[in-house]
Amino acid sequence: MYENFIVIIPTYNECENINSLINMLDSHGFHIVIVDDNSPDKTFDIVKNHNKFGLNLFGILRTSDKGYGNSVKEGFRFALKNNYKYAIQMDSDFSHRVEDLLKMCGLAKNYDLVIGSRYVTGGGTTGWPKRRQYLSKYANKLSGLVFKSEIKDQTSGFRLMNIKVVEEILNYNPKLNGYAFLVEITNFIEKKNFRIKEVPIVFQDRFYGTSKMNYQIILEAIVFLFKKVVKKYI
Repeated sequence: MYENFIVIIPTYNECENINSLINMLDSHGFHIVIVDDNSPDKTFDIVKNHNKFGLNLFGILRTSDKGYGNSVKEGFRFALKNNYKYAIQMDSDFSHRVEDLLKMCGLAKNYDLVIGSRYVTGGGTTGWPKRRQYLSKYANKLSGLVFKSEIKDQTSGFRLMNIKVVEEILNYNPKLNGYAFLVEITNFIEKKNFRIKEVPIVFQDRFYGTSKMNYQIILEAIVFLFKKVVKKYI
């Protein structure tokens, strides 16, 4: 049913999660590409040894130009090269629920970009400390003000887009690499007047492993927004 959908999953040290997530997505017929930044915990070995590898499961091992944004772009190139109709961005730690993914897929034909949103009615997060909730919430509010955007969750890494959007993003070639990458491409897509829909999701904090969100990534996003403000008023 979902053979025209490729799920792009960037990974780094996700050996505890990746096999279960692959099995869950495979049970619904999704095609999957794991883009791994040469994880020391041998995440990529687990992927290569899966019985669906080379069938509907694929892998890209990256040893240079590492980082979230570059990994996603690598997945986009794979989707375009292999003629998929839809590309999905999804985290590897079960913070993005497959039940929400199925809901998003149901809207694929009607919209160019479907965002799994924590900040529309019905959306939310579980398991996050208050400090992280406030950081995410107000970063999105700031992004909305800076870009005059109607999108409530610009930093969501849970997205479904058609291949036309993927091609536009690759031609644009976003330069940022951390969570600011998500804001950058969201506003690029919005300015191109693509049809965008936010769907409420419940974001669950990871069960295993440690978060990839660090202060360097947060600082990149803050600097990006600050530069946009300065450019706007100078």
